[in-house]
Amino acid sequence: MNDLKEATGNTPEQKLIGEVSQEQIDKWKSTAGVQGVSGIIVGGHICYVKKPDRTVVSYALSQMSFVMIQGDSPNDPGKLEMSMGKLQKQGEAVLNNCWLGGSEKIKTDTSLWTGACLKAGELIEYKEATLKNF
Repeated sequence: MNDLKEATGNTPEQKLIGEVSQEQIDKWKSTAGVQGVSGIIVGGHICYVKKPDRTVVSYALSQMSFVMIQGDSPNDPGKLEMSMGKLQKQGEAVLNNCWLGGSEKIKTDTSLWTGACLKAGELIEYKEATLKNF
């Protein structure tokens, strides 16, 4: 609960809108297919999502695109651009497919939804890989 206080400025007595008990979180964790539970806090509200599985990760990553702009000279490496809309779509895929509970207002208030989507995209985890040719 200390992490929650630090993240929101709320004291333990002040509950976030949509906050559930530890018993409910434990119940979700014991459900088949739920490999972890995360809370997304936005504007005094909280929602809970399960860790995305491969299907959700695949769909979320399909919403991503990058644009590589080549530099004008050998000393200018260029840049990589990504649309914020694409980041929102990635997080939206997580929220829509992994939602467990919490404040329903997050689903209906555009600013709460946008903030939650941008944060939910961070739940897509991966390990750095290398390629080795033989």
